[in-house]
Amino acid sequence: LPGVKGEEMYFFSTREAKYPNGNRSNRATVSGFWKATGKDKAIVVGIIPRPAENKDDDEVTRIETVVGMKKTLVFYRGKPPHGCRTDWIMHEYRLANYPQPQSPPPAVTDN
Repeated sequence: LPGVKGEEMYFFSTREAKYPNGNRSNRATVSGFWKATGKDKAIVVGIIPRPAENKDDDEVTRIETVVGMKKTLVFYRGKPPHGCRTDWIMHEYRLANYPQPQSPPPAVTDN
């Protein structure tokens, strides 16, 4: 990108589906493709100390909440599956799948 001097860049984007009814992401580009490596890693936040159930005990119970996931991808030049691996690495972060709150039903009015 013009004017960028550092080696790290950050972008936000929406995910594009590879197939109309599928869950796989389209990570192809004009000159190559991004390939996932390894397993997704959980992003854990808020190891929250709480009082233990036994008040005489000095221990605390900890709660870990998974708020997202991290996927590591490597860029390959060319077309899959015969692309040439490059040194470019991307870390994709996504929010954890939480149930979406239901909207209240529409109000009924008598007219």
